Amino acid sequence: MAKKPTRPLKITAHLIDGRINSSDGLVMLDSIIYHSWFYKHAPQVLEGQGDSHYDGNIGLPLKMYSGNVWSASRGIYTEVSRSIEFINKRPNFFNADKIHFLNVDKGIISDSMGIYRAYRIPNIIRTLRGSEITFYCCGHKDEILSMLSAMPAVAKKGAAGFGIVKEWTAEEIDEDYSFWHPEYGLMRPIPVGCEFAERHDMSKYPILQYATKPPYWKAKNMELCYVPIEVNI
Repeated sequence: MAKKPTRPLKITAHLIDGRINSSDGLVMLDSIIYHSWFYKHAPQVLEGQGDSHYDGNIGLPLKMYSGNVWSASRGIYTEVSRSIEFINKRPNFFNADKIHFLNVDKGIISDSMGIYRAYRIPNIIRTLRGSEITFYCCGHKDEILSMLSAMPAVAKKGAAGFGIVKEWTAEEIDEDYSFWHPEYGLMRPIPVGCEFAERHDMSKYPILQYATKPPYWKAKNMELCYVPIEVNI
């Protein structure tokens, strides 16, 4: 039996307290679903145990365009406040294996490397109106919701309590807004010089070295793109 065609969708993450941790404010739906795929099918890759049982192929329930770009938008939300919060860690010098981190020359345990490294990292915390973040995509509704149900948070530092999702909802809509929305404009990073960019006014969007598909931190996925973010972060 042939698979049902993909449909334009509006996906909403209803957050517990409306706080997300994001430096540039760009939260991508395909990145969330991509992470969920690995959580379900190749957890050993996420856990850093190697990829010997992973053949490199993934299948997300999203429509794909040329360049292996998924039909999935950035998150749309209204930011009502922004603050800086710090995540701190102090070395634990009482662990039984601390001798392995002893600096032989100085006779002290190093707090600049390894598990005893101390740090104080600033994080940009954004509070969202209505505690909601909305995405647009073209895909298979039931499969997308099934994958998203395994994702407890959006953006960074979910383990620290940021971006915790209370519920995911999805509804079918008439148009695919995963690339461009009549009100919100550019909906995802797109390469400079691509056909889509030639058809729209890109003058207000910064040109940055940015990825066009997940994982967005991976250098080989990056190229010069128009990116829908603020330039004065």
